[in-house]
Amino acid sequence: MYSIDRDSDVALYVQIRDAIENAIKEGRLKVGDRLPSVSSLAKEIGVTQATVRRALQDLTESGLTDSHVGRGTFIREKSDGEDRGNDHKRSEFSQPYRKNVDELKISAARRMRTGVSKALYDIMPLAHKPGVIQLTRGVPDPDLLPEGFVDEVCRELLSKGDKHLVQATEPQGMYALRAEIARRESERGVSVGPDQVLITNGVSQAISLVGQSLLESPYDLVLESPNFLGVANSFSAMGHWVETVRRDNSGPNMEQLARMSTGAPKLLYVCPYAHNPTGLNMTTARTLELVRWARDTSGLILTDEIFRDLRFRPSDTTSLLRELGAEQTIVVNSLSKTVMTGMRLGWVISSPQRIKELTGLKKLMDQASPTLIQAMALSIFKSGRYEGLVGTLQGVYEKRTNIMHKALKRYMPQEVTWSKPEGGFSMMLELPNGYSSVALLLFAVEKGVSFLPGPLFDIDHRYVNAMRLSCAWSDEHEIKEGVQLLADAVGEFISKPPEDSGLSGLGGYQ
Repeated sequence: MYSIDRDSDVALYVQIRDAIENAIKEGRLKVGDRLPSVSSLAKEIGVTQATVRRALQDLTESGLTDSHVGRGTFIREKSDGEDRGNDHKRSEFSQPYRKNVDELKISAARRMRTGVSKALYDIMPLAHKPGVIQLTRGVPDPDLLPEGFVDEVCRELLSKGDKHLVQATEPQGMYALRAEIARRESERGVSVGPDQVLITNGVSQAISLVGQSLLESPYDLVLESPNFLGVANSFSAMGHWVETVRRDNSGPNMEQLARMSTGAPKLLYVCPYAHNPTGLNMTTARTLELVRWARDTSGLILTDEIFRDLRFRPSDTTSLLRELGAEQTIVVNSLSKTVMTGMRLGWVISSPQRIKELTGLKKLMDQASPTLIQAMALSIFKSGRYEGLVGTLQGVYEKRTNIMHKALKRYMPQEVTWSKPEGGFSMMLELPNGYSSVALLLFAVEKGVSFLPGPLFDIDHRYVNAMRLSCAWSDEHEIKEGVQLLADAVGEFISKPPEDSGLSGLGGYQ
């Protein structure tokens, strides 16, 4: 009764709704009959519970069914003068949505006075409700690790004894690991030695160390935007004032950067490879422009290369470190996006003198990174496991990205645009100007899909009409269904003129 066609242009919830409606018309479902539970229907059909709830919501609003909490959904008797089955007029927004908006607006408005970021993060638990397809996650799916990966690495390490793992390493990190990272950089045409590498507890610590080292420096901080907001928040928490320069499809906007390059020298943060959130690579031409800018202004570039090895076509070997030199370049990287977030293993590459200064700060912070974790990283590199895993991830993410791109072309309203990622697992969508992704999120969650609103990628909380989608944890069917649900939400959302969204991004959506 409830078979669906996943390749159809008709949304899944519409197919389910129409199938139940036809069963009523044909007498297979009669007045008073109780429909199966949401969980049972979702399991029988092979869709999310959110999709089933959306179909049942339409049936209730059109007068075909009645829903009773704790009892279930029943076929409703037709009232006098009621044209059953032909009136699919739905309220502009569902009651659960109205309730969520009302509750969140009060909570968020109060918090926005003390911090817009915190208010936005307060909203995000809604995106992780059970039954919602989450196109939000910015970390790799642990299920993509080969079976027994961690066990094999640990067994290999311990087979050589454990005495070498008991003592702490020097603050700069295990020499053999630093030498291996330096060797890998040198293979890219960049002359790097072990004394130019500092091992850290992930990129977050690397960024924090750089921020600390700049507290008494002459540099002003500039970040390309949009970006991972954790970087801006880390610098701001230390008392730095952060400016932003907008990024286009090629990299940081050079005209805007030139206008702000007077006065003190600047440190510029960039994410050149598979940029978060757009998934785009910085072009060779823009890279060379940045090199010239840094040389002309005595600038310093902090390049976050955490997605470098997840590019789909890693043929471009242009490197800021090679072109500009270690004196004016700081590279941060980690295994969090390519192996596992739980390792918390990262590193910094720069000039020997700068690494020495950062090492002194790290020693005060935590003495040294865990020896066992460093030894695991070295084993993963030396054994060839790293190349095998990265090759797998590149293939998986490229396939998922292509599926998402095709689904967007098929279902999303033509007024919406999006980036075409060149690596990683994220892409950025833009609604027409004037529409708020924050308000859309609250609407989309009720339809069964979530994303990250654009203001979460800018310290000034711009990009209100933008959003990030991620395919890191979603399989082929979830991506297709999630995009269909999102496209349906967007279609309804932009069918009315935009309103002034205001600081909160919610505006008149209530």
